[in-house]
Amino acid sequence: MIHAYNDDFLPTIQGKLASMFEIAVLKKNIPIDDFAERFLASPVCRALETADPVLALGKSAIELLSIVLGDAPIAIETNSYASPEYWVGYTLAYMQWYFNKPYSQLIAALPCGELLAHYFPYHEMDIRQSIDLFTSGLHPVCALKRLRTAKNLSQRDLSLLSGVPVRNIKAYEQGEIDISKAQADTLYALSKVLNCSIEDLIL
Repeated sequence: MIHAYNDDFLPTIQGKLASMFEIAVLKKNIPIDDFAERFLASPVCRALETADPVLALGKSAIELLSIVLGDAPIAIETNSYASPEYWVGYTLAYMQWYFNKPYSQLIAALPCGELLAHYFPYHEMDIRQSIDLFTSGLHPVCALKRLRTAKNLSQRDLSLLSGVPVRNIKAYEQGEIDISKAQADTLYALSKVLNCSIEDLIL
């Protein structure tokens, strides 16, 4: 898997995003999902996604937060312990680096308020254990696989019954080929075997 940027920068970005979430929620009293929306709309978001040397690496968490909120930097110290809000930002930064997906996609898959609810017990685990929290939201089961498994058919079974090559079925289910761009006769053959409409396959 190709990560978002060089892993040498990951601890720095994790610490900055974590501090921003902690200060915004605990010191500025901004609800966590509201702050996430403001973060996504700011230039800081894209800077952190790419480890931008000027913004992401060159400015402190306090300076970055002031850009997100559109106000003057405040003189404040972060906690010496990791609050649940700190953990949310820390985990979110790791997932963005790991999956190489935009923060907007990650937060759509698992909103920050929901991630916060997983603080217990995940904050005590290795951060890699949190990958599963995002995986299902980022990679939902495709309609073809859902319909096939509901009929208790293997990929090979579906291939034999429909005449569609098994390699194509695998590619559709894994998202390597967009099924909505398949030929009409392919979609028709699959829908006939699965007893569904073509629209059910491509939505």
